[in-house]
Amino acid sequence: MNKESRDFHTYLRGIILIGFMLLLIGLITTGKLNYYVAPKMHIFVYFAIVILGILGVMQFFRRSDEQHDDACGCGVDHTPKGRPLKHFFIYVIFVIPLLTGFMIPEKAMDSSVAEKRGIRYGTGLYAKPAQKTDDGKVTTTQNIDVEAYLDDPEGYIKEMEKNVKEENPIETYDVTAYYKKFGKEQLAKDKVKVTSDHYLDTMTVLDIYLDKFKGKEIETTGFVYRENGMSENQAVIARFSMNCCSADAVVYGTIIEGDGVSKLKADEWYTVTGIIDETELNKVRLPLVQVESLEKIKPIKDPYVYPSPESLGAY
Repeated sequence: MNKESRDFHTYLRGIILIGFMLLLIGLITTGKLNYYVAPKMHIFVYFAIVILGILGVMQFFRRSDEQHDDACGCGVDHTPKGRPLKHFFIYVIFVIPLLTGFMIPEKAMDSSVAEKRGIRYGTGLYAKPAQKTDDGKVTTTQNIDVEAYLDDPEGYIKEMEKNVKEENPIETYDVTAYYKKFGKEQLAKDKVKVTSDHYLDTMTVLDIYLDKFKGKEIETTGFVYRENGMSENQAVIARFSMNCCSADAVVYGTIIEGDGVSKLKADEWYTVTGIIDETELNKVRLPLVQVESLEKIKPIKDPYVYPSPESLGAY
């Protein structure tokens, strides 16, 4: 392979590496990185930027003179081997995602994603059935008859699904000291205000202590989502929760009910104020907000919520 061809491969690789570096920098400077990666993972993105930059710049300083083949001392030509078509498809694998990243506008996930992934009401801490162990903790593991499953897998699964429909799911929790403390703090307030920083924590204590929270005023914010089977005066105020990245995003929501709810359009953002009540969905008792006021707002800058450091035991 001649010098010009060798230089072409070297510089093209450098351009691709620098391109990915600039793409990540662009996501950071525009504040769009949170659409893809949780804040706690940003440090790895910064590290990737540094590495991509170093590797990209190194490509432009590689020797490509007559002594290039002997530069490493092995006497072997390290230039790419193979037909041009092979190299073309290899580079396309990297170029297409790079161009896509620059050309397609970043967009937060919405109700269309929630419809595909499903939604968890409250915190989704439910099990069918649940039993207490000797130490008093709750286990949600079901006994599985392996032999019966191997004899007739489809029949066994159908039988399990039938049993689940006939049984009433019960709420099960492993209540940590943090949730006990956080629950008491929220109960002591005149109004429960669901913030982005402690969204999941508030949803958790509402599930655990629903009887105590009933009748209290609450304020929550999110986008509108509706499921099939809901009445006209019902909707869900939902948020996407992200633990690591957009791939593990989960939709959490609170059912709201009242006058004016039927007029709400999907994906519009609202701040809802109302009174905490309860409802039942799929034989599961859930928190419900009886709406007193609805305020339409612009989508907040960071539409996602994340597990709080306190709930993860960081503090």
